[in-house]
Amino acid sequence: MVYGFWVSRCLQIMAELGIADTIGDVPKSVEELAKSCGTHAPSLRRMFRLLSGLGVLRKDEQSDCWGLTELGQMLRQDNPGSVYGSLRAHGHLLSWQAWGDLKTSLQTGLPSVEKFMGDSFFNYLSAHPEDAAIFNGSMAAYQTLNAPAVVNAYDFSQARTVVDVGGGTGTLISHVLKAHPAIHGTIFEMPHVTAEARPRIASMGLAERCDVVDGDFFASIPKGKDIYILSQILHDWDDEKSLRILENIRDAMRPDSRLLVVETVLPGDNAMHFGNLYDMAMLVLVGGQERTEAEYSALARRAGMKVSRILPTVMPPSVVELVPA
Repeated sequence: MVYGFWVSRCLQIMAELGIADTIGDVPKSVEELAKSCGTHAPSLRRMFRLLSGLGVLRKDEQSDCWGLTELGQMLRQDNPGSVYGSLRAHGHLLSWQAWGDLKTSLQTGLPSVEKFMGDSFFNYLSAHPEDAAIFNGSMAAYQTLNAPAVVNAYDFSQARTVVDVGGGTGTLISHVLKAHPAIHGTIFEMPHVTAEARPRIASMGLAERCDVVDGDFFASIPKGKDIYILSQILHDWDDEKSLRILENIRDAMRPDSRLLVVETVLPGDNAMHFGNLYDMAMLVLVGGQERTEAEYSALARRAGMKVSRILPTVMPPSVVELVPA
């Protein structure tokens, strides 16, 4: 645990330099790889030795070339479910600075990253398109695994209209639409995200079945849909801001509408759980939090809704179904 960040930093640099993509399916010498990514070959070899011991790389002793293991293949951008995007996002200097200043967040309850960004996390991204592209790429890669898990866990078959509130570039809604041809979808997102979502939805042949709408979920939500989805959204915000989002969705819902909150549900204390790590990330990066079932139920009540059921998925997040109270 003490030295864990040393390993993660090596993996982040592998992604930043595109080493796994350069290796591809054909093992290469460390000298060739060092030249292609602009590094010092003897130093790169030392990092490779570490990562080979962790099962990420494998050296062929006869050819002296380095190839990717099955685990290492997950570093490639073209691998479904690749961790490349996540490594790039969490390897960003601002993320490291935020974690390095964790004590400030513990003392104030505020995201330490704002000190280095000079603004809130999402305002910073809207003003820095290159950083936003890295972040959006990491979210899209995560949803590549998360989206089918949600579609398999929840029965959308009775719905005709589904709106993904804060739906990113459309990974989740596209899985819903492909699985259920009768559904018409909507992505509701900030303008700097919809600019990426529109061509992506068109490239998948879904432009006729999916509207991409600019908006702000703190202001208003498209009204009268069958199902609303908030996937990995509420954990970005504290209770008061989350309540505002939920109230706006409640105002938009019909009496028979459903809201699906796709989030990791914390099991409580004395449990080793992936969500506890992300809970700390939410603290230092955005000031949000992961929540327990009781905390989601309390938020739902305040917004005029109730938790009707919680459906686990094969991924860490569950589908928390909320209905009007």
